[in-house]
Amino acid sequence: MSSIYPKGNKIYISWYDYAMQKNRNKSLGLVNNKENMAKAKIIAKNFDAELQKEKEKYATLGINRNTIHYAFNHFLSNNETKHPKTIKDYRRFYNKFIETFPEEMPCSVIAKLSVEKWLNQIKKLKQKKNSIFGYYKQLNHFLNFLFEYNYLPMFKINRDVKPKPEVVEKIIIEYEDLALIFYMLSLLKKNQNFQNTLTILYYTGFRASDVLSLKIEDVNVKENTLRYYSPKKKIFREVAFHPDLTAIFVSIKQSKETGKVIEYENVESLQRAIRRYFNTLGLKDKKYTSRSFRKTFITIAKRKGMDESTVKELVGHAHTSVTDKFYNKIDIEQMNNELKKYLSLNELPYDSIKDRVERISKQLQSHIEKN
Repeated sequence: MSSIYPKGNKIYISWYDYAMQKNRNKSLGLVNNKENMAKAKIIAKNFDAELQKEKEKYATLGINRNTIHYAFNHFLSNNETKHPKTIKDYRRFYNKFIETFPEEMPCSVIAKLSVEKWLNQIKKLKQKKNSIFGYYKQLNHFLNFLFEYNYLPMFKINRDVKPKPEVVEKIIIEYEDLALIFYMLSLLKKNQNFQNTLTILYYTGFRASDVLSLKIEDVNVKENTLRYYSPKKKIFREVAFHPDLTAIFVSIKQSKETGKVIEYENVESLQRAIRRYFNTLGLKDKKYTSRSFRKTFITIAKRKGMDESTVKELVGHAHTSVTDKFYNKIDIEQMNNELKKYLSLNELPYDSIKDRVERISKQLQSHIEKN
């Protein structure tokens, strides 16, 4: 219920805002006298009727009145089994979101117009289009959660307001750059763990997270197979591996019987090590990353005429064909046969990189002498 009261020479109205969950008041713009006080009472009566309608609407919809902070923690608890990178993306979105929508406010402040205004603001940020699209994608996940659990009545964002993703060119490691990357490993005396990492990434097309999940006891050298858990897909998979990896796996198994095949604390540390190495080789402008090996594997596989369905099975891509998904079982023998077509490291154009090797060697020697 609302109430009216005089303050100075003006008449004010006070009420409990059900949406905001707090008391509010404002001036009615009427001078405090007997005649206007009678008008104010009529205004308050009509206002009470509107407040009652709003209260009934939320009660009918079963809208939850909790704060944005409470709702987001609920959202995270529902998604706690997702990949750490996904959780990190959720938090990055949330930190940007609460710059506009304070987390101590009730969820009801999140409305169609306010959300569309926020989207129009982030589209002006000096960030890559796909970074901005990422904010929108996580917003969409959060909104759907709020609708599902009745934190908010459902609304639809205008399609013209939605940020659009940018289709970027796939970065593939060129053959000469691959030759440089693998030739310089021994020349720069990179440790065996790092050398194994790059070689396994090249021959498998695995995600960095998949490579880190590889365990020694799950590598079967006799059967030429390896079994691993995919953190992204949340499933265990078994695939064949290229014969050029056999010597690496045998060597690792001789040094230890159990544990991780690749010794890095996490994906980020592996990515940093690869990025530093690429920068040392003068490949910074090429924008190669650990993920570039995955894209390169798929590209080379296609160039070499490997069966597309088998390539999908090897790298863990979903099968889009109903036939492949349900009827065309790809076995280890088929994988082994197709992997023989893949470009061996011995076939890379090492002769064409002599000048680059010499130049990098001189630069590194000069750097050592100066320091």
